[in-house]
Amino acid sequence: MDPVSLLSIFSAVVAAVWTAWTWREQHKELRTLQRDQAAALYVNPFLLAGHQMERQIGRLLNGRELALNRREHGDRDGKVSGAAVEALWTFAGFFAWMTVNLRYGPYTRDPKVIGLIATIMRTFDDRERFGDRAFRFSVPEQESLGQIVLRRVGHTSLHAGESGSALTEFALVPAVDFERDFRDAHSPKASLYRCRAVRTTVETIDRAARPEQLDGRARLAAVRQLLRQLLDHLEHVEGFSIGVTLEGTVADAPADAPAGVASMRILHRMKGRLRLGIPEVRANGDVAHRLAAQIRAWEGVEDVSINVMAGSVAIRYRPTGRDDEVEGRIVADIEKAIHRPRARLRSITR
Repeated sequence: MDPVSLLSIFSAVVAAVWTAWTWREQHKELRTLQRDQAAALYVNPFLLAGHQMERQIGRLLNGRELALNRREHGDRDGKVSGAAVEALWTFAGFFAWMTVNLRYGPYTRDPKVIGLIATIMRTFDDRERFGDRAFRFSVPEQESLGQIVLRRVGHTSLHAGESGSALTEFALVPAVDFERDFRDAHSPKASLYRCRAVRTTVETIDRAARPEQLDGRARLAAVRQLLRQLLDHLEHVEGFSIGVTLEGTVADAPADAPAGVASMRILHRMKGRLRLGIPEVRANGDVAHRLAAQIRAWEGVEDVSINVMAGSVAIRYRPTGRDDEVEGRIVADIEKAIHRPRARLRSITR
């Protein structure tokens, strides 16, 4: 075969190999991007909801939530307390993101994730191991509660006009809207709010003054153990943790802890954004308003959002240095604002 023919064949082979390699790399990048977007849309909110429910269960089991509820809402005139409604919203939020991840998330074929989620669902529904009616939600009730707090907010596409790449976006109904609907006797969901599982759960939270008086403790403890396994597995696979307890603070402090002890936690972090769990925000509305005003006045802060019912503070700031250093200054200044309200706070970007 003459050299020209050999060269033509060689060029054709190289072109074919290059085309195949380029196609493979492009599809690999597309799959990675789609997986990352699915994690951002479905897994991250699921982790946040899981940590929030794990913390809620912990505060119920150690009595801190019960004592706080008793102090704030001791005289309710027969009405369900806001704390009990918030606890129900926390459970419903977890059920919502659990269902979303079973159907849309990147772990739909992960046997460990599916197995742990299924076990959590069965534990809530178990009528043999746990005799108490409190916190016993059947699988249909779990799905119904999740549907109540979940709403579609649109679709996200990887590339404009690309077929089959749209991902459905969801968001939770705010806790204040959920409570308003819960208390509305004419709400379309009133029948679910009045069902035995829901009424028994909120009444149990309001009735108990100490942990030993809380019905359903064994069920909650079992769910919490499974939930920790699920969160540990997801965070290990995802390569980050959002359930970090800040150094120098005490998480899940007992109900009789001194007033100066805080339980501040980093719930979520990313470049230029920080979300903290601060019990003082939920316990004291004046603290929440004062804290919001002070943080907004800091140089470098672009936005502040405080959820009083959830006890969380979300801060968006201009990153001007290492994230850990900026976060450390934010945390230190927030502690000063809470425990020394008249102290003059310096910029977080100093």
